Order: sequence, then C-alpha cells, then structure tokens
Amino acid sequence: MSCPSIDVRGKRVILLSGFHDTVKAARAKAVLNETDVKEAGKLQQLARLHPDAVAFGFVAGRWVPAA
Repeated sequence: MSCPSIDVRGKRVILLSGFHDTVKAARAKAVLNETDVKEAGKLQQLARLHPDAVAFGFVAGRWVPAA
C-alpha cells in the first residue's frame, strides 16, 4: 500500500500515519493539505530536528521519524 507524501520544510516526506483517511489521501502519491495532517506544527518541528528523515509516523499522539 502506498502512503501519501507531503512537503515539509522544502523536502518531500512520506506520512505513514497521522492523516485523515479520505479517498484523496488513500490514493497513491496523494498530496495532502496541512489541514489533513494531525498536528502539522509539531511535524514541522520534528522535521527540523531530524532533517535526514524521509518518513514520519503519528504514534501515541506524537510524531516520530521512521526512516
């Protein structure tokens, strides 16, 4: 199953979870608006701390770098 990706701090990252499950988001390579992403501000902060991460997941109420 393909996961949607989003631009975070000028870089394309994959979201493993933490997005609303809509028809648009379920399609391969769907582009999400920030309103579709849970706690987008915290994702931005974590992406700044882990600039080499290419995937993030929303686990137990917080974002974690996955790859």
